[in-house]
Amino acid sequence: MSGASWPAVALLAMSTAIGTFLALRQARSLNALMLGETEAYGLGVDIRKLKIAVIAVDVLLVAVATCFTGIIAFVGLIVPHLLRLLRGSDNRYLLAGGALLGAIVLTAADIAARLLLRPAELPIGILTSAVGAPVFVALLRSRRYG
Repeated sequence: MSGASWPAVALLAMSTAIGTFLALRQARSLNALMLGETEAYGLGVDIRKLKIAVIAVDVLLVAVATCFTGIIAFVGLIVPHLLRLLRGSDNRYLLAGGALLGAIVLTAADIAARLLLRPAELPIGILTSAVGAPVFVALLRSRRYG
């Protein structure tokens, strides 16, 4: 976050907006796919095209985000699971809510990283990993995900 520049922010914002828009267009099909491939096909979803589209959008979003932010993209592993616990598995809410909650968590982590070792700044990747790893392990060990 400390090495951010306006051109990088603009490129990241543009790719995120495009990727989020494309992902939201597939939300209903993804909800149908949660029923199973046979049921989704019966509902008119082209499974092959959906998988290719979702993978392409995911690769775009993850590649650009990781290119500019590094390992703090680890937040992206935890936020969707927290949202599922809070809101359920409806992809219409998970896609938009994931972007919003991810931004909130990352902003809080950045503020904490700047304040914990004042006047020095703790690298945000260390903070997100130190907090995120135990949360991720707890989520994996919980009965809901086991």
